[in-house]
Amino acid sequence: MDFRQLETLVTIVKHNSYTHAAEELFLTQPALSSHIQALEDELGTVLLNRSGKNVTLTEAGKVLYNYAVNILNMREQARYSVARYEGRLEGELAIASSNVPQQHLLPALIKDFSSKYPGITYLIKQFDSKGVVDSISGGDADFGFVGTGVMRQGLESMEIGADKLVLITPNAGEYAEAGCNVLTWEKVKGERFIMREKGSGTRKHFEKALGKKGINARDVKVIAEIENPQTIKQCVRAGLGVSIVSERSVMDEAAQGVLKVFHIEDMDLTRKFFFIHHKSRVLSPLARAFKDFVVEYFKGD
Repeated sequence: MDFRQLETLVTIVKHNSYTHAAEELFLTQPALSSHIQALEDELGTVLLNRSGKNVTLTEAGKVLYNYAVNILNMREQARYSVARYEGRLEGELAIASSNVPQQHLLPALIKDFSSKYPGITYLIKQFDSKGVVDSISGGDADFGFVGTGVMRQGLESMEIGADKLVLITPNAGEYAEAGCNVLTWEKVKGERFIMREKGSGTRKHFEKALGKKGINARDVKVIAEIENPQTIKQCVRAGLGVSIVSERSVMDEAAQGVLKVFHIEDMDLTRKFFFIHHKSRVLSPLARAFKDFVVEYFKGD
């Protein structure tokens, strides 16, 4: 068993593909197959199932995969520890984030971290909150940022900020003439709602707030589910319906007067943002430096 074989296993799982793994590692597919075969021969068990285009880990493969990730991270830790004697910290951070943290928290955070460690590159992918959690659990990302609490075995989360959800409407008709920025649920419950997809932190928190008021989320007239918040805002602006969005995400449109923003009376729509990571995975020095930086950056928020 050697590093190259373990790296092959981890990369195949990362891409769920021999073809893409071969491209990343600059190896032929037969070479990858020989690496996996060597591991299976040494351990006396099958590690990967191949069914058509899909590649999945066997139960034994899952056990080895977790060790392989930690072993490879420890190798990187050794490399970085040596490099640190020469004042260098380099590499790539893989970050998964839901929409609002990605747009409104990450830019300043990444800028400040890059000022301290200019040799770092970033791979940042956007998912809904569930997708971020899945990405961390599966080892596809080092860290995640989400707008909902995390309850997943093996993951650790830290609160890093708060936000409010608000109702947005077209700046037209009775909403344009409203003399206040607070509406009752009775006033808006019959509206057509354009919502984020199921699994998003925004959707979960709104439905949870409804439940606390004894309102069944299924009674909300949802006419469209859209993943992209910008598209949601454009649909509301066009008069298709109303929506629930992050207050941070609609400040510009409110200032420009293209959308109206309202709070819903007696409904707690405050939510928190969380920084998440896998608590049992060995961190490279780069990942450790980023984690420590995030903890310090958001201290007291």
